[in-house]
Amino acid sequence: MKSEQPIHVWMPNVRGNSGSDVFIERLAEGLRDRGVTVTVDWFDRPFEFVPELLALRRAPADVNVIHANGLNAFAFRRHGLPLVVSEHHYVLDPGYRQFKTRVQHLYQLTITGRSSKRSFAAASMLVSPSRFTRRVLMAVAPTTPQATIPLWVDTERFSPAADSQRRPGPLRVLFVGNSSFRKGADVIAPLAERLGHGFEFLCTGGLRGGADESAAASVRHLGRLSVDELVAAYRDCDAVLVPSRYEGFGYAALEAMACAKPVVAFACGAVDEIVDDGVTGFMLPIGDIEGTAAAIRALADDSSRAAAMGRAGRARALAVFSESSGIQAYLDLYRQLLQGTSRGSVA
Repeated sequence: MKSEQPIHVWMPNVRGNSGSDVFIERLAEGLRDRGVTVTVDWFDRPFEFVPELLALRRAPADVNVIHANGLNAFAFRRHGLPLVVSEHHYVLDPGYRQFKTRVQHLYQLTITGRSSKRSFAAASMLVSPSRFTRRVLMAVAPTTPQATIPLWVDTERFSPAADSQRRPGPLRVLFVGNSSFRKGADVIAPLAERLGHGFEFLCTGGLRGGADESAAASVRHLGRLSVDELVAAYRDCDAVLVPSRYEGFGYAALEAMACAKPVVAFACGAVDEIVDDGVTGFMLPIGDIEGTAAAIRALADDSSRAAAMGRAGRARALAVFSESSGIQAYLDLYRQLLQGTSRGSVA
């Protein structure tokens, strides 16, 4: 019986200090645990402006698959190897336009969006993390083979505290995200004002930093956190707020569920593919601050229900968004491409 061809994946990516970076690091670590050789090369942010220059970079010896993001993947097509392109959310999606500034839109229209389109055209396989993002990409690159592979978290690391009972005092609500309108950081101050005493908001940009700088007395800023500190923040809170207005996936919601915390979120993009409304948390219409405040009050008033939602979230994270299934899906994809058996879309 013929043995399987060894896989050596090269991941050359422009560092964006975002969830895309986290994804690459988690994927590389998981593949290495499976015995796959992975070489990760990070390029500085200025390469966003001239990704063509990356075509001068040589692939490491023995590489047989290249996996990059839309910002620069097209630059590596010249190597003639299978090219996997990850796209977590398409910046030129018309549905995204209302949630960004004019400056952001012009930058994406002229720089990053153009690069993404070139990468989609060059891809052997275009991979999205959600059905939502895939629907968007199918409209942009209908002839490119596409696959949907959900993201994951390390559920051993992102896990509940040994003692998960709610402690006396204010209900602690954690927000993990940057201070953008898209992430909904602007709703924290109005929520704190409506909820008043008995509630505390803990805010961080997570690994990226830069959470909302509200001056409300009940809002506490944690600053940039390491991975272990981020896990501790999830464990220390009572609920997690995800008020994003547009998401291609929603890491914060999944991380919260893995740590057995109920999620209160706006029903946007792919977040409603992660959170099971009424079971693992509450999903509210985008911008519904009154409804969001009511959902947070409901968790404060019924600690048993909050705990049950947390347990259900943990179970869903393990069953639907496990690292083992995500890594296996990528291994299967790489092998299909190396064998030349990949044809069209993959579910």
